[in-house]
Amino acid sequence: MRLRRTWTIYSVLLVSSMIFNRLLPGYTSSISFYIILFTPVISFAHISLTYYVFKLTHSVDKRFVSKGDEIVYVIKLINPTSFLLAPFSLRYVSSERLFKDAKNDIHHPIIVSEQKTVVIRKKLTCTYRGNYSIGVDRLIICDYFKFFRFNYTAIEQHKILVYPKLRELKSSLLRNISNESNESVISNTTQNQSVFTDVRDYQPGDPLNKIHWKLTAKTGDFISKDYSGQVTNKTKIFLDTYSLNLDSESSIVYEDYMVEGCVSLVHFFLENRIHTQLYYEKFGMHKSEGRSSKDFLRFYDELAKLSFYKEQGFSKLMDDVLHLERDPCHVILMTQHITLPLVEKLVGLKYQNYEISIVVCDRKTMDIEGIESFGDNQCQFILTTSKIPIYYMQHDESSTRLGVT
Repeated sequence: MRLRRTWTIYSVLLVSSMIFNRLLPGYTSSISFYIILFTPVISFAHISLTYYVFKLTHSVDKRFVSKGDEIVYVIKLINPTSFLLAPFSLRYVSSERLFKDAKNDIHHPIIVSEQKTVVIRKKLTCTYRGNYSIGVDRLIICDYFKFFRFNYTAIEQHKILVYPKLRELKSSLLRNISNESNESVISNTTQNQSVFTDVRDYQPGDPLNKIHWKLTAKTGDFISKDYSGQVTNKTKIFLDTYSLNLDSESSIVYEDYMVEGCVSLVHFFLENRIHTQLYYEKFGMHKSEGRSSKDFLRFYDELAKLSFYKEQGFSKLMDDVLHLERDPCHVILMTQHITLPLVEKLVGLKYQNYEISIVVCDRKTMDIEGIESFGDNQCQFILTTSKIPIYYMQHDESSTRLGVT
């Protein structure tokens, strides 16, 4: 619109100068006519020179950051010539949704004098987890009279990876389940699950995890646990990556909430040397596996890049994994979408000696409108009577808490 207005004004001036030159021919009228006539030509030559000679560099001080960290983005516009270049404007890629104190705005006209460098610094606080592009989307060059405008887009944006916030898991209930899982016993027929059935005197060669330390402390002699089956120490976490029907910003908040809860769980289990398997949908079944804290960074990196999408594959994912492997263990479901068929499936797994836990977002602590409840009253009643615990996940500044109602 601005260019069109400029050309309209120019056309009026050009016609007026032609009429003036015809009515009052002379040196002044002729000079005025040719100045007006050749102004767009000179402007085009100047803006073309600017387009081909200027230099742009940009950088970020960190490529890998944690949620809440600050990064510094530096832009340099360089004029290597002895001429004054045409004005520049910058349009950024970064979005206000992704970074605090950032706007997807235009940095208005920047004039770079001859053989000078203009430096622009932007401080951005990373608000949400994810893999993002950051930088200058395009550079707009406009001549001083606003006849022409060139867009320079041959700019490679920087990629930064924002990791989810790592919080300490605080849940005595889940810790108790995990401790029981460390001592749980699965019989060969998978019909009975129990802790050790008897104790006996320590025998050379018994592993340390078989020693009953409480009885050993009381009696003064080493006592070993006697198992009737095979010890299992495994937790399977199923993360539901179905994107809820929320607006774009609320979706990001919800997804971060779920991912950061998953990070806390994985970190807790691996720190306690519990064999952990994480499953989620990512264009098909994706599995990550670890046995100790040294494996955590691999989980952390994958969860930082994880995207949710609108495809209901959570129930099928469980079927594929649990029916394929058939090794009863502690199963944790992280989902906000509980249906009656899924509840009936969980009850069936409970009778097959799986230890089932469900983790959902606590709607009361989330500043999100429209987030759905995890299930109706019938689902909650069936889960409660089947002794399948439902944990409500809450995040504060340094910890993740799992509570029950």
